Amino acid sequence: MDQYVALLKQFVGACNANTDLLHDPRLGFYREYLEKLGANIPPKTEKPKAAEPEKEPESASAQPQSEPEPTPEQTVPFPELDNSGVIEPDDGGALPMGDPSREPSEEDIEKASEERDKANEAFSNGDFDSSLQHYTTAIECNPGSAILHAKRANVLLKLKRPVAAIADCDKAISINPDSAQGYKFRGRANRLLGRWVEAKTDLATACKLDYDETANEWLKEVQPNVSFRTKKEREV
Repeated sequence: MDQYVALLKQFVGACNANTDLLHDPRLGFYREYLEKLGANIPPKTEKPKAAEPEKEPESASAQPQSEPEPTPEQTVPFPELDNSGVIEPDDGGALPMGDPSREPSEEDIEKASEERDKANEAFSNGDFDSSLQHYTTAIECNPGSAILHAKRANVLLKLKRPVAAIADCDKAISINPDSAQGYKFRGRANRLLGRWVEAKTDLATACKLDYDETANEWLKEVQPNVSFRTKKEREV
């Protein structure tokens, strides 16, 4: 829906700049719709008539008149690239990922579960720094859990650390190639970095693996910019 709203705004702007667009025969259906709603359509602007040339004496030879150049057709401008919400990449360094060679014991797994619960509670309370600490401890106890890496990535997004979030998502996907949340949060991180095509690919994959309303809304958000990029590349 957002991309259609953006196109409509562009069209209305073009009509404000040149009301003669509403008299285009192709837009007759739209003009009739506006008139049914009680809109007052401004009359089409009449072009001033060119002054008649003075008649030459009969003895002078008639000069051929050149054909006027056709006026280029008015077009609705294509939406511009929308970089709102894009942030600078973070450089806070890598987070502990745990020792992948160590097999977690039952005690480690139980500890990881306790830390995950504390992380979830802190996240619900908006204490993202504390949530990050608890997820990191959980990951160190059970580094082979894809869901823990994906969940920590979500916390990192809240802390405006998309680069670190991508590292966690990459880890989650390497552990579980079908990690829908790994793709979801990596797609969001790419969107925050202005990587529109990568964001669309990840978010579409997330929805395919396990449809999520939020992921779908994020996907709709990036699609207009992907279309803009594709159009520009075709023009080169």
